[in-house]
Amino acid sequence: MDVIGLGALNLDLIYRVDFAHLGIERGRERRGREGEEKLLLQILRREGKLKAKSGGGSAANTIYALARMGFSCGYVGKAGRDKRGDFLLEELGRAGVDIRKVKRGKESGLCLILLDEVGERTVFVFPNANDTLSLSEVDVDYLNKAQFLHMSSFIGDIPFKAEKEVVKRVKTRISFDPGEPHASRGLEELAPILERTFIFFPTEKEVELLTNKDYKEGLRELLNYGIEIIACKLGEKGSYVLSKREEIEMPSEKVKAVDTIGAGDVYAAGFLAGLLRGLNLKACAKLATKLAAKSITGYGRENYPDKQDFLSFK
Repeated sequence: MDVIGLGALNLDLIYRVDFAHLGIERGRERRGREGEEKLLLQILRREGKLKAKSGGGSAANTIYALARMGFSCGYVGKAGRDKRGDFLLEELGRAGVDIRKVKRGKESGLCLILLDEVGERTVFVFPNANDTLSLSEVDVDYLNKAQFLHMSSFIGDIPFKAEKEVVKRVKTRISFDPGEPHASRGLEELAPILERTFIFFPTEKEVELLTNKDYKEGLRELLNYGIEIIACKLGEKGSYVLSKREEIEMPSEKVKAVDTIGAGDVYAAGFLAGLLRGLNLKACAKLATKLAAKSITGYGRENYPDKQDFLSFK
């Protein structure tokens, strides 16, 4: 296989809201508290406007995009034995992702994404079944069948410990997108994963969280862990790619943004697609930027790239 993903599986519900009217602070991203999920859904159904219902989870988004581009992909994670879980797996399956290794738990993960008219957002994450994925539920032999294992963050400790054990046992190249939950754990906690990582996809903020340094200085420090390639996502500023031999600054493409959530995941998909195709790092970054720009012109996975987008790249 080309790429297998390991990470959270969430149902993303994207609502357009008036933050002032709801009394909710803009720009937050946090774990939902116990009992909060039902209350928030009641408020949003009454006061907000549902714009999209989509599968989510960072690694799942990356794998979904790669499968749509025609790559052979699989996924390892945990969904609930509920309608949400059925939706998540059916969506991945339709894209061509092998979902046989996805386990089922009690209740699927949920991500409530609140957007206002100018694109400001607040996110509430309810991990649910994701937080129960243990090492015993991960088929390491299956992971070794891929050219890349693409990993992203979990919120809970059980799956995080499983990821640290997995990297000791797999022989395939590791692609790692930490997300803020993992970056917040600090360098000491992440070191076992970083030392086995081939390509690393942090954001500017995540680098600064990990190193307490400006992102360029922090990235050079992170290379000392043995990482071959770091592709740092800078949002509207584009991306900054660093290896022991190259340093590339890639500007973003200017498009009318509708929903930027998942853009970094599609960027990772584009970069991995370029590596699988044998492109140089500059071309990989250019492809990743082009595909990420397309993804933000729709809600959720609505405008994720497909095979034609990939094949038409020059």
